[in-house]
Amino acid sequence: MNNLINQPEKTDIELVNETEKSLNNHTYDDYPDILVKMTKEQFSVFELKRRYEVSNTLVMNPDFQRQSVWNIKQKSELIESILMGIPIPIIYLFENEQGLKQVVDGRQRLSCIFDFLNGIFKLKDLNRLKKENDKVFSNLSSQFQAKIEDYQFLAYTVQHPTPERVKFDIFDRVNRGGTQLNNQEMRNALYLGKATYLLNKLVETECFLKATGKTVSPERMKDKYITLRFLGFYLLRTEQLGDISYKSDVDEFLADVMKEINAFSDEKINQLTEVFERSMKNCYEILGKDGFRFSNENHSKKRPINMGLFECLSYMLSVPLPDNTNRIILKKEIEVLKKSMDESNNFKGLIDSNKGVEYRFNKVNTIRMRLKNAF
Repeated sequence: MNNLINQPEKTDIELVNETEKSLNNHTYDDYPDILVKMTKEQFSVFELKRRYEVSNTLVMNPDFQRQSVWNIKQKSELIESILMGIPIPIIYLFENEQGLKQVVDGRQRLSCIFDFLNGIFKLKDLNRLKKENDKVFSNLSSQFQAKIEDYQFLAYTVQHPTPERVKFDIFDRVNRGGTQLNNQEMRNALYLGKATYLLNKLVETECFLKATGKTVSPERMKDKYITLRFLGFYLLRTEQLGDISYKSDVDEFLADVMKEINAFSDEKINQLTEVFERSMKNCYEILGKDGFRFSNENHSKKRPINMGLFECLSYMLSVPLPDNTNRIILKKEIEVLKKSMDESNNFKGLIDSNKGVEYRFNKVNTIRMRLKNAF
């Protein structure tokens, strides 16, 4: 993502984050003491299908799909290639510490084969095996059925513990082509689970849409990105991330946050949802739909939503407001604070340095603690 995304009013957000860029700019020199643990394996179609549908030890992320879905002709040609004994490209997998394998490259090929075995589509427009046209799997001869089920896929499996930054790079390389992925899109694909479902839910809440004036675009997961940042820093500041710390690397931090949320209980997920919704409601009630923007004084146009401002103000107002809170006075106090933060220049450039993070959260903590203690 670029430092500043200039878009129309309905999709504006200021992503002042130097690290949220394409991983094409990284080299392995960036990774000290790199350890890539990779194995070369073979799996039959039958075994992969069993892992996916029965034992649930193979994950093919349905939330992540960059390329268009294959048409019937493309699917039929893949099945025809298998029946003819033509080699199919290798697949790439990631394996986590529990042994769960996730498909990095090869999802459409596997989905196509599994669908055919399940009778989802008929073979069409075959050029070589024309006698098999209009047949579903159960109509094929037993020899052809066995040939598909016994077909061996060559797979490269990236095993645990390979550093998260390196996994991102590998994921980027094997999925390159078409529109290049940004880091949040890769996180959404790599850490499917409670975290991804929670983000999907939160960005669609009415309170989030109101608090942001519906101006944070879902395109390229910008809405999920700023929401995840709030959740991550909220959990960090409230000491709910165990041994996870922040070391000026927002990508590594957010990857750890998503993995941690995936391990949360349903009760804790519900509590986190309540915190987010309360924060968004408080922000909208006190600051209105432009609360996450700096003043447009000396600017000809309304300034975009500022990401750093979003996460620190949301953190500040995530506590319950006391019944006797004077909303007008509180708003004036926050606007004065916003002006001083804007003038500090700590919301520009490398906003994700430890210094930048500590600055903005320390600035809002006085008001947060006063509200919390008064409740």
